[in-house]
Amino acid sequence: MPVMGSLTRRNLGRGAAAAAAAASYSRILGANDTVGIGVIGLGNISRGHLNEYTQRKDSRVTAVCDVYAPRLDDGVTQTGAKGYRSYRDLLADKDVDAVIICTPDHWHAPMAIDAMRAGKDVDVEKPMSLTIPEAKEMVRTSKQTERILAVDSEHMAHGIWEPARRAVAAGLLGKVLWSQTSRSRNTRKAPFNYVIDESASPDNLDWEAFLGSAPKRPFSRERFFRWRRYRDYSGGIATDLYYHHVTPLIHVLGREFPVRAVSAGGHYFTPETVMEIPDVLVIALDFPSKHTIVCSGSLQNSVELPIVVRGNEANIHFEGNHLRPGFLRLAPEEPYIDGFKERVIASGLDAMGTWIEEKRTVRPTQYAQLPERRKRQMLAMLLAEPRWRERYENDTRDQPELAKPGPMRDAYLQRIFEERAARQSVKPVLRVKAPPTPSFRHYFLESIRTRKPAPLDGELGYRSQVAVSLGVEAHRRNKAMAFDLDTEEVREL
Repeated sequence: MPVMGSLTRRNLGRGAAAAAAAASYSRILGANDTVGIGVIGLGNISRGHLNEYTQRKDSRVTAVCDVYAPRLDDGVTQTGAKGYRSYRDLLADKDVDAVIICTPDHWHAPMAIDAMRAGKDVDVEKPMSLTIPEAKEMVRTSKQTERILAVDSEHMAHGIWEPARRAVAAGLLGKVLWSQTSRSRNTRKAPFNYVIDESASPDNLDWEAFLGSAPKRPFSRERFFRWRRYRDYSGGIATDLYYHHVTPLIHVLGREFPVRAVSAGGHYFTPETVMEIPDVLVIALDFPSKHTIVCSGSLQNSVELPIVVRGNEANIHFEGNHLRPGFLRLAPEEPYIDGFKERVIASGLDAMGTWIEEKRTVRPTQYAQLPERRKRQMLAMLLAEPRWRERYENDTRDQPELAKPGPMRDAYLQRIFEERAARQSVKPVLRVKAPPTPSFRHYFLESIRTRKPAPLDGELGYRSQVAVSLGVEAHRRNKAMAFDLDTEEVREL
């Protein structure tokens, strides 16, 4: 993945030509207008888009495009829309208000930029682009043209992320330290083993249009139908899967750019001769506010890490389906159990969930039997907790002898530690159920009408692209990689 590269002059030039050809046409849509949708790329990922946009009353598919004639014919038959072999011709169609880009990754940025310059709003399938400079240019173009730019991920449409974001913003976790997420799958055959249509040939497949700015290669059905295996067109598991899972955590934790990445993994099962991208990949990302996100997984084993956000005072655990968790649990760390429920109530977050009590066995400290040095340590630990410090200060003010070492003090503190153990044997946990949420496509249509950002807009998409691209590049170079916040450029460390 050439993260250090940039958009080619050829593609930028074509973008200007496309914009001129389309006369930067954009229709002003009212609340009751039907949105005309153009879909570019009619492979597997397009099916969900075609199905929903053809069934909704507020949208219709007016144009479809693909470089492979059989797919184009099927798309026209399914939708009744106009069919185009060239996406530039689709962009010139005035019945198209918004464009859905479902192509291989290396075409995302050129097509999205051309579409916005042609006056179209854009929803581009994840990942946002193939390279970091491309993602940056997409955001710049969105601002310049005032077009909606969304990066399609059903994961980000899910409502569970909002209470998590609120918990972090309210400081309920204390200092956020590190988080984890993952995505894995397992198949008996090599990953991305999509069916190859043996009837595909240069007669019905525009090979040069498929390659675009990618390196020139001889015609290859394998590369066309299984493009996710190849570095020319994809970042593999990181861009195809991790993008979904890193993005919500970046959003929940404040939408920062990562500033450093390291990676581990490799071709542990599938040979590099079959698939250029690794089948096991672990990425660790550092952020400027001093927290780390770990994202890991495999294409040959399906066991995943639970999604967890860890702070020094509390943690968020996500439960249920890994793509769309059904619940989150906000649970305190042991030293911060006292007062936790009150802090959550004060934030207003408890209105979104229900309280449960997690009971556990906590043995009280046998304070009176400890050596003096250990007694001093235990007392210091106790006084670091506000509830018990206030209690100790009040009691010793009323009974000064309790502040002096001796049997009376030992007995007093033994009772305090027993009371503390009893309180800590019950942990108050807030459990929040994910609210019913519409699809990402619903949100995209809403953005078109209101001009408000989609749940995964260009700005957030850019940050996520930096995350996955840094991780991929760190693995390919076997180096730690950095992202400079001032220049927005990548360098080796």
